[in-house]
Amino acid sequence: MRRRQLLTLSVLAPFALVACEGPRSEPSGGQAAAPNFTYSPDGYEGLTIELDRPVERIAADFYSAAGLAQYGITPVAVFGFGQNESPGKAFDAEGVEVVGTDMELDIEALAVTDPDILVAYGNEKGDGWTWWDEKVKGQVAELVDFVPVKLGGQSPDAMFAQYAAIARALGKDTDTGGIADERRAYEDARERIREVTANKDGLTVLLANFSAEMNYTSKTSGIADMLSEDGLNLVGPDSSDDSSWAEVSWEKMSDYPADVILVHDASADFEDNPVYESLPAVRAGQLGTWDDKRAYTYDGYAAWLGDLAEVLDGAKQIVDK
Repeated sequence: MRRRQLLTLSVLAPFALVACEGPRSEPSGGQAAAPNFTYSPDGYEGLTIELDRPVERIAADFYSAAGLAQYGITPVAVFGFGQNESPGKAFDAEGVEVVGTDMELDIEALAVTDPDILVAYGNEKGDGWTWWDEKVKGQVAELVDFVPVKLGGQSPDAMFAQYAAIARALGKDTDTGGIADERRAYEDARERIREVTANKDGLTVLLANFSAEMNYTSKTSGIADMLSEDGLNLVGPDSSDDSSWAEVSWEKMSDYPADVILVHDASADFEDNPVYESLPAVRAGQLGTWDDKRAYTYDGYAAWLGDLAEVLDGAKQIVDK
């Protein structure tokens, strides 16, 4: 194996955490782990990751760890963004080796955990984490097989499907038990949004990420597309061809009035801005939250959509169309 050719480590034994045994549930029907691992990730045409053995130990970025945990999969190592973010912090890393945070990665610490595969948001080619430079990508490639999760422009449903596909490749039941209940709760929450928006014809909504210097809005991100599909009338400037975000200065914010504003969870240093305080939705208290970095877990999305439905249900049309 490549990782054992690269490193001879006598300290592997203390880290014998089993990657595919999660605290929530075992696969139903006595389903065993796949005899070997084969996976062709969606969005990466021609790419297949094949191992001639079962996968027993998984490393993952925090977001992918959360996405897989709902299928009873616990990694031996985690890294990346999401550890200290809310609501991104959807994975409890207690008992799991943290081998890096943000864009930093401790290669030696990762090697000690001896993973079979590493699951994370993939770059354009799918051969490394989207935020790694070439040097780190090459070091990881010598150590462990990389399994990419396609991120850019993906809807929440597409993201859920990717994690379910990886779980199936690992021998997990993705259709019954607790995960079926969580998926149903998410689908019910989306249906509730549809019901509310059907009764609120004409209500306009702005997705905004505020900061002290510049603001960003979105009408075309994966999550924005989901909300539009479910009936929200999103307003704001059009984004550029190479981004789902549009920049809006504070001086221009009043050009995009909305009945409801959803404030991105990463927004900072904006509450005391007089322009913000003057916006109709702010004056009316018709505010909610959103986050394009939310971990892709059914229960997390169901909870957020439930809160959003309450905001929309209580909102009134307050701006001229």
